[in-house]
Amino acid sequence: MDTIEKPVVYVIALPIGNWGDITLRALDVLRQVDVLACEDTRTTGKLLAHLQITGKKLVSYHDHSERTKTDPLLTQICEAGQSLGLVSDAGTPCLSDPGYRLLQAAHARGIRVVPLPGPSAYTALLSVSGLPSDRVLFVGFLPRKRGELEREITSWQTWKGSVVGFESAARLVATLTCLAALCPDSQLCIGRELTKRHEEIFHASVAEALSWAQSHPCLKGELVLMIGKPTAAAEQAAQIKEWDSILIQAQRRHEAGATHKELMQQFAHAPISRKELYTRLQALFVTQKK
Repeated sequence: MDTIEKPVVYVIALPIGNWGDITLRALDVLRQVDVLACEDTRTTGKLLAHLQITGKKLVSYHDHSERTKTDPLLTQICEAGQSLGLVSDAGTPCLSDPGYRLLQAAHARGIRVVPLPGPSAYTALLSVSGLPSDRVLFVGFLPRKRGELEREITSWQTWKGSVVGFESAARLVATLTCLAALCPDSQLCIGRELTKRHEEIFHASVAEALSWAQSHPCLKGELVLMIGKPTAAAEQAAQIKEWDSILIQAQRRHEAGATHKELMQQFAHAPISRKELYTRLQALFVTQKK
């Protein structure tokens, strides 16, 4: 185990499915750490039993208890000179799991916080997706309500990279339906049961993914979605479609009496340069005069 002066908080990544993915360093720390703060003590207890680690003090630490348990836990390890391990049910803590308040308070108290990197559903899918990963936006669990989901997806429109998020099997079809309406030209990758016996990694277009989900015979559990940024051809097609819409609006505004200057101001957001916008609107005025 690393020789670090106590008190200390270890952030320990645990397997997301296959228990063989535990790291040697995580094993060492789990054996020697004084207290383990667990999202669910029963889940962590099963893993520890499998690893033949006994006698650990497990403390329940989840979304509903972290506000009340943070200070007592940190006070305890400070007064007793102990080490505290933070774990979630699976994967790396604080990636859409409880824990950031504990670490925030630890930093504020000057307590050393040590990361033990390891498994994560997010990075696991990222590594096998076959989609651009030079720029990635991680959005955690996607909104459940349709309106909020649509607003979330719409907010990605200006993002020039891929997007990764978590979704449940029960809501996958609804989410893919929204994606098909708002991001029809994107490619995506879906990871289901990653590292487990029935692991599935599905790479396809949004339309193909929707058909796959609708006909899937056993769609269960939580999934990871990675939505790729549109291809250059798709972006160009989207820009042409947007300009066609702008042109129709400009014609209507012009027929209603709008000046060239007013149209320039209204359509300054058009997906072309200001010089080209000026030229195209000027051509519209010339055409209308004829």
